Amino acid sequence: IELTAGSFTYTMGNGLLIDLYERQDIQIDHHCDGALFKFHTGPLALSGFNAIARWDDNSIVRGISPQISIWNFRVGGEYAKIIPRLSPAQELVGGFFAFDMDFLSLYYEIGSKHPLAGLQKDGQGMYGSASIFTDWVSIMIEYKDYDQFAIRNTYMQYNNPPTLIMEPLYTLPSRHLRELNLADEIGYSTNVMSYFGPIGIEILYSYAQEHQGENKFSQIWSEMEYHNNDETLVAKLALDIQFDKQEKYYTPIVDITYEPDWTNFAFNIIGEYQRAEDYNNAFGSIAVSHPKIATFGLEGGIISSEEDKHYIRAYSDMDISSRAKVRLGIGKRPGGFTCSGGVCRYEEKFEGVEAGIILTY
Repeated sequence: IELTAGSFTYTMGNGLLIDLYERQDIQIDHHCDGALFKFHTGPLALSGFNAIARWDDNSIVRGISPQISIWNFRVGGEYAKIIPRLSPAQELVGGFFAFDMDFLSLYYEIGSKHPLAGLQKDGQGMYGSASIFTDWVSIMIEYKDYDQFAIRNTYMQYNNPPTLIMEPLYTLPSRHLRELNLADEIGYSTNVMSYFGPIGIEILYSYAQEHQGENKFSQIWSEMEYHNNDETLVAKLALDIQFDKQEKYYTPIVDITYEPDWTNFAFNIIGEYQRAEDYNNAFGSIAVSHPKIATFGLEGGIISSEEDKHYIRAYSDMDISSRAKVRLGIGKRPGGFTCSGGVCRYEEKFEGVEAGIILTY
């Protein structure tokens, strides 16, 4: 038996119904304050919570999730209720099934949202995945179907279901982010990863559209990664291809990190180029970092689709502690999304000197 009183995060299943998450790197904190319990005996497990979401105007959120595990099977149920201060409460009901072995993993989760006052539409969500693992290759297939499934709305959202779309890990792909549409989206993805000695290869294909076939999106992400024997050199070559409605984006990327034995510093060089029908973009950065202490870098590029095309910026990130970071910058940077764990935050373009202290508690 585990009892917690205070501030905590909590995830039901795969985050389809409830995901009280924290993403330090993009400054999103969905901790809740209250009581959390977990009980486990033999094949039975039970967890639940009752708390206040201070980031949502002190809304009350509570839930319970029983689970049974027999051999390699797991079956669980989910119930939650969200009670905002100035809008109707919402009830959430769902369940999940999982099967796990060394070479095979299956997962299926379904949920529904029911606004109690009837002023909003009911919502449904479903996610399924199948993974196969061998010594040299892993294959993962995923499927999603979300309909009116933002809980409780797109601004104060309690769930964080899988997007099945590659996060924009680099600067130029983040300028054309395809956002998950929880109100009307259906899609799938296939991911293949393989290793041949020091070389790893990943290929991802994802597809999404509305239920009526509108707003189609497809993406191909391919990456080859090389590690030398002593892990002091990591070199990546990647290609991101996106087809979003009538727009097409092709983005090749080079990313090299070198940590020589004769120093405690790491050196990183990134080059990106993006080709679209009406314009070309380019981005490059060079950075020097000391693990868990600080990073200093210089970045710049060309955004040909904007009137003020050129930009360059010097920056530093200094980790004062595990919960405190000082961020400094001077110059010009373009706007764009930064993402972590399926959650994204948009940063406006900026020119000048900026200083910030990021505290996470």
